[in-house]
Amino acid sequence: MSHRLLATLAIFAALLVCQPLVPSALAQTERTKSLLPMPTGPLPIGRMAMRFEDRSRIEPLSPEHRFREIMVDIWYPAALGEGLQPAAYIDLPGFEEGLGTAGMQDLFGSAYGAIKDGRVRTHAVDGAPFASSLQRCPLLVFSHGMGTVSQIYTAQFEDLASYGYVVAALTHTYDATLTLFPDGRRVVIDMASRPGQGSPEEKQIAYESQRIEWWAADIRFVLDELTRINRTKPRTMSFAGHLDLDRVAVFGHSVGGEAAARACQLDSRFRVCLNQDGLQRFAPFHLDANGWGLNQQFLLIMRARSAKPPSDKELAAMKMTLAEAQAFVGKLQATQEHALESTGRGSYRVLLNHDAITHMTFSDLPVLQAHNPAETESRTNALETILSYDRSFFDKYLRGAPAPLLDEPKRSEFVDAVQWFRPGVPPRK
Repeated sequence: MSHRLLATLAIFAALLVCQPLVPSALAQTERTKSLLPMPTGPLPIGRMAMRFEDRSRIEPLSPEHRFREIMVDIWYPAALGEGLQPAAYIDLPGFEEGLGTAGMQDLFGSAYGAIKDGRVRTHAVDGAPFASSLQRCPLLVFSHGMGTVSQIYTAQFEDLASYGYVVAALTHTYDATLTLFPDGRRVVIDMASRPGQGSPEEKQIAYESQRIEWWAADIRFVLDELTRINRTKPRTMSFAGHLDLDRVAVFGHSVGGEAAARACQLDSRFRVCLNQDGLQRFAPFHLDANGWGLNQQFLLIMRARSAKPPSDKELAAMKMTLAEAQAFVGKLQATQEHALESTGRGSYRVLLNHDAITHMTFSDLPVLQAHNPAETESRTNALETILSYDRSFFDKYLRGAPAPLLDEPKRSEFVDAVQWFRPGVPPRK
């Protein structure tokens, strides 16, 4: 029996599924038309956009000193009927008006043409009813990368929802490329407004460190709001009442991965944390004043560093000799491993092949930007490899399912190594 089938059976048992859910014939036909990878799970998908306002915080980047506003897309397992059309990938008129042609090309690159032509659609239906055969589903909260938008991670959200997870994907206003609000307001990222002193790199690190705290507060606030909605069960929100708030995880990409880890450090409601290639000076999170990381299970899935030594030009830019550069990298590596050893329930590190994976492989963009079928297949396989490790981690710690990818690791085209770090012992205060 295959690992995928074992995992799927475990999921169905955990969710107490009463009957199989399959898309209608028309919905299945519609699902095949998009350039996005097909979700690999058995369940149809719904999507819903929500605006939350945190009245306990004033937005420091708002010229009008508004309260902090956050847009959240909810992706969930759904029950689909006949004749339903898949949801648009993005609000194309809103994005084009907010960013203009140059901004759209900066954000989406060569995928912009396919998005504009309508060849990129989701496999979800806006506002679809929740899957009637599911009772309560684990909740995953997602934080995007700095200067991106959550929509470019659609393949991740759809795949997880197709396996019975509910995903709440945040848009961090003023740090997302564009935030669209229901009343028509548009907030475009303003790089010039970012404070800081020193070199461009120092300014970027200082700004990101500051915003990680802000984003972690966003994540925790959204969990507060979803908890309230799950309890009050408003009729307009089909997922209400279906969230299993005893099984909550947080994950993110790049700076969003660091923010996810920070939210875990601050809030024990998050049972597990997953960081996708989010490193600051090679650390997936900062240790506290006592040298401790976090108490939850943790997964760092990252692109491995290049095995090639730095070139003479790179050494000159770093103002280091080869021996000094190697010592510096060794110190960074030790810092990362010390962090992974400073977790209360242990941690995994999945090292992705440097030559086969880029920082943006975690998003939809490389697949959408492929130039030919061979590139599409290779890039889809790379993304699906990442998704399989993410899902295996969530399945193990939120559902108690077997995780052979993590516990019986094998090297592959895209994966160099899977490493386990035993639980650490918190230092005495």
